[in-house]
Amino acid sequence: MRRWRMLLVTGLSVAAVAAVFVGAPQLRSLLRARVLHQLRGANLLLVTLDTTRADRLGCYGHAGAETPVLDGLARDGVLFERCITPTAFTLPSHASIMTGLQPMFHGVRLNGGVALSDAHPTLAKQLRENGYRCGGFVGAFVLDSRWGLNQGFEAYDDEFALKPGEMLDLARVQRPGNTVVDAALQWLQAADERPFFAWVHLYDPHTPYEPPDPYRTRFAGGPSRRYDGEIAFADSQVGRLLDWLRSSGKDERTIVIVIGDHGEGLGSHREEEHGFFIYDYAVRVPLIVRLPGGRQQGTRVGAQTRTIDVVPTVLELLGVAPPARLDGESLVPLLADPRRQGAAYAYSESVSLSMQYGWSALYSLRTPEYTYIDAPRPELYAPLHDPGEEDNLVGRLPGVAEELRATLAQLREAGARGAPDPQEANLDEETMRALASLGYVGGTTRTDDGAVRADPKDMLEVYDAIGVAAGTLSQGDHAGAVSRLEAVLKQDPGNPQARFLLAAGYEKLGRVGDARVVLDGVLQEDPENLRALIAMAGILAAEGEGELTVAICKRALAKDTRNTQAMALIADAYMDRNDNLGALPYLQEAVAIQPKLTRNRNNLAACLIGLRRFDEAEAELNGILSTHPKFPLAHFNLGLLYEESGRLGDARTAYAKELELQPDSVVARFNLANLFLRSGDTPAAEDQLRQLLKANPDEPRAYLFLARALLARAADPAEVLPLVREGLDRSQSPDLKALGYFLLADVYSRQGRRVEVEGALRSAQYYKAQTAPVQVPPHGR
Repeated sequence: MRRWRMLLVTGLSVAAVAAVFVGAPQLRSLLRARVLHQLRGANLLLVTLDTTRADRLGCYGHAGAETPVLDGLARDGVLFERCITPTAFTLPSHASIMTGLQPMFHGVRLNGGVALSDAHPTLAKQLRENGYRCGGFVGAFVLDSRWGLNQGFEAYDDEFALKPGEMLDLARVQRPGNTVVDAALQWLQAADERPFFAWVHLYDPHTPYEPPDPYRTRFAGGPSRRYDGEIAFADSQVGRLLDWLRSSGKDERTIVIVIGDHGEGLGSHREEEHGFFIYDYAVRVPLIVRLPGGRQQGTRVGAQTRTIDVVPTVLELLGVAPPARLDGESLVPLLADPRRQGAAYAYSESVSLSMQYGWSALYSLRTPEYTYIDAPRPELYAPLHDPGEEDNLVGRLPGVAEELRATLAQLREAGARGAPDPQEANLDEETMRALASLGYVGGTTRTDDGAVRADPKDMLEVYDAIGVAAGTLSQGDHAGAVSRLEAVLKQDPGNPQARFLLAAGYEKLGRVGDARVVLDGVLQEDPENLRALIAMAGILAAEGEGELTVAICKRALAKDTRNTQAMALIADAYMDRNDNLGALPYLQEAVAIQPKLTRNRNNLAACLIGLRRFDEAEAELNGILSTHPKFPLAHFNLGLLYEESGRLGDARTAYAKELELQPDSVVARFNLANLFLRSGDTPAAEDQLRQLLKANPDEPRAYLFLARALLARAADPAEVLPLVREGLDRSQSPDLKALGYFLLADVYSRQGRRVEVEGALRSAQYYKAQTAPVQVPPHGR
């Protein structure tokens, strides 16, 4: 304790607290002389084990583990016993591993809408600039390229077979480890003389705990046992990678690092999974480093280290200059002398509790002796003597607690000053709304406003109930979710997460009025609540209330001038009424703020098409497709551009490509069928329209245009009449009503029913007077 107090003198600056511990010059020089020069240009294999507690591996002392590969790797290399992650969420923890920055400085605090900015160079970017070929292979949708971790990778394998609605359950869209490793091995085997950096992410230990056989059979039992089975399966997949290194002869030129991103509760402190508390089970992760040549075999390092130390360690080992800012420090001195002191502190946070639930956030500072957790009822533990962190020492060691609290406050204050502007993820509209409906929020929400908030220790049951309700909602049981959420709000009436989920549930049930009442309640209490404003604007937009949508979004922009969601909704409202000129400045501003948000670039292209600025639109679309060749509606808008500029053959090709990538695209199939009709290829048009009708039986245009195609080939009017009537029954807009009545008049004329012809024409003229000619909206939402 005396040594720690000497570090924490009054007025100690955050820079001093965070200073890199420079090892003894002779040891560092010795390591450079004997080892570092040999590692220049070495390969790097980085394996991240998702949701893996350090204390569940055999090499960390778990008797029930079956981890022979990782245990062997530890015997051949260096095992770090106390490695700490800054957060128990997959995306922000990996952002810290890949940048060497704390979450407050790279800006990714939660899974969901915020992406890692290009302003923060990743390890892949730095190595690629130094001649490495870089490949990333991820097992979870939460690490999909749209969240920015693909920066620097020339190959980034993130192919997920998303089923309809599956995007809602962000954390559970995953691929098994064998599929991930298959892709990695295929890439590794490519002929290329450059050194490689391969990142392989294994998500298997994350819920649900469903290991494949033979692990399912060997680890049958409760959740804890099945969790061990998932880790055993992940261990076997690491083995496949190491086997390839040996068989290819590359193991003598490859640095291997295996690290966890965060842990799992398994009932500790009443938490079953992760993301709530920041006790050791959640933030202490495995870290094993094996250098080529069997150096430091079987070494165990007891000093405190952090996941943010990976980047500076790798860069020093490989002789690559570090970027301007790193929060981590190189572990090379500890590799040279495992008895040395480690990091003076390790920071962790759980900010979702404040950002999403309205309770107090949790922040912790760990020293070699103590863990301090800042909460309404603060906690102080000595994990070396109390591994389960059950004995709160705040009352017995108030001086230690106060010193750590003050240092943590300094660190957080520095973080608040240096926090970057958030960068939105590269999401299409459907995905963005789906994630928002389950409470995945962007980065503009504050983590701490100074208000007195509930202690999370008192709210775990409410948190679990909300989690169950969110899962129920994602599985399509909207009524069940609503019932659960209404019960939650009787316990915690102001809970933001429960209220927003309830509004989403009501909207799914068609109870839009009830959804608006919930959001109105939030806005009455907090008229500037951005999340409520955007949610309300989304409901109004879906109901076609363009003017109200614009008004609400302008309120949001008055609060946050950089809110691109508000800009996009305003632009959509203008484009819905064909006011492309009004939409243009909002889309241009949104793209300028968030250039990686491809959805806005796609809508900007559609807007430019509407303004007949075809060259600019084509440049935007080609830019999108060069980096995101499968982005929804990009090929559709390219087809629209070609159609509007008279390049009908190119338009057909573009619409067909959109349908190849998005077979359920109504607008692409409709426009392709329409082109076939215009060119006189009635059978092809009919085929497309029948496919459209089969997939979308409530789509009025499918009935009406199929009727038109049949009439074009002189089909029996009796066959056409039911289609026209079905289309009219489903049509809401005046333009479709007018088209339907014109078709009805044509059918009656062919049947010789002159009286009915006149009535149908009067109706058609009536609706025609209320609308512009029928057209497909030039932007997909």
